[in-house]
Amino acid sequence: MKLAILFAIIILAQAIETALGFGSTVFSLGIGSYFMPIKELVVVLVMIAWLQALFIVVRAFKHIRWRILLTRILLFAGMGLPVGIWFYRHFAGEQLKIVFGIFIVAASLNELWSLWRKKGKLKPLPLPLGILVLILGGFVHGIFASGGPLIVIYSCRELPDKSSFRATMSALWLVLNSALLISFLVSHQVRPADYQTALILLPALVIGILVGEILHHKVNEFIFKIVIQFILLLTGVFMLIR
Repeated sequence: MKLAILFAIIILAQAIETALGFGSTVFSLGIGSYFMPIKELVVVLVMIAWLQALFIVVRAFKHIRWRILLTRILLFAGMGLPVGIWFYRHFAGEQLKIVFGIFIVAASLNELWSLWRKKGKLKPLPLPLGILVLILGGFVHGIFASGGPLIVIYSCRELPDKSSFRATMSALWLVLNSALLISFLVSHQVRPADYQTALILLPALVIGILVGEILHHKVNEFIFKIVIQFILLLTGVFMLIR
């Protein structure tokens, strides 16, 4: 029964991820942690997310904004990632999760208000603030495998086109999740049962990708941005109630 519930969660989460370019891990972690221990769940979700990101990168390669990805997002998020991985191994993240959840709720509400007031036209964050947000995003990704909300807040302003946003975010998750998988393997956190669970969930991934592809091409730019911030809001709420 737990596996069937997780199967349904993966379909919905991967549809969201494929349509928007983020959201699957946080969504799956927020609901799935009611049915599996978080540390076991994170390993499986990272495997699934890695495959999904690889698909989008191959399919939408021409839309990746390499300058922003390499000289801003990866550079600064990469600084925070190893610190987060170390924190994940040595400390509990519950208190940090609460603080993170409150921040995400407040930030997403602010972005929703700004989008509505300015009809979808948001300016990029100031450079110092943007750098700080990206470093914190990498740090949180190392702990929860879901630093997306912070990085999305930055990238949604820098990448207004939905195709470039999705492709660039997918390239980022592919790199960050590769680092996480290597870390899991080196520290012997991947069990044979994790491979088995990931294999069972592959059909759910395929279904989610197919649904997400349809949604991505049907949603207009303004609704796309609104949905992104709404998913961020739900992410923050999940972190606070779990």
